[in-house]
Amino acid sequence: MNLLRLTLSLLASALLFVSCENGDHNTLPSNPDNNECYIGTMVVDQNDGTFYTQEDVKVDYEIIDDKLNFVMYKVKFADGMPIKLDMVVEGVDCMGAVGNYVLAGNGIIPYAMGGPFEKFIITNLVGLITHDTMTLSFMCGEYPVTFEGRK
Repeated sequence: MNLLRLTLSLLASALLFVSCENGDHNTLPSNPDNNECYIGTMVVDQNDGTFYTQEDVKVDYEIIDDKLNFVMYKVKFADGMPIKLDMVVEGVDCMGAVGNYVLAGNGIIPYAMGGPFEKFIITNLVGLITHDTMTLSFMCGEYPVTFEGRK
């Protein structure tokens, strides 16, 4: 548990100094509008029998062609993480229409604090978006993450 906290703390600290290399990976609004965002609970399995839970997480998305990009605003993935960050996930496969979408993704590198989180690649992502709800489930590196929110 302490090793996980130390690793996440060091990663977050190191990313403070990383700049974006090839374009802007935060194409979504930087200030979430509560009327448009899904607000809910994110749970991270710490892989040691404990779970980190964060309430009132805001998630927003945009769809470009058949791909969905989403951002999780001001999140922490462990109690020992020293700061909250905005994590952008781009290129999620998206099927559906008019506010009802099924999501799937694998091998997606998330971005935060101006750079890629290559160690925490997103795999096994599945999700569902309706007019009122959003559910996400994915692996962030080796850590299972779930999100359930409402508009």
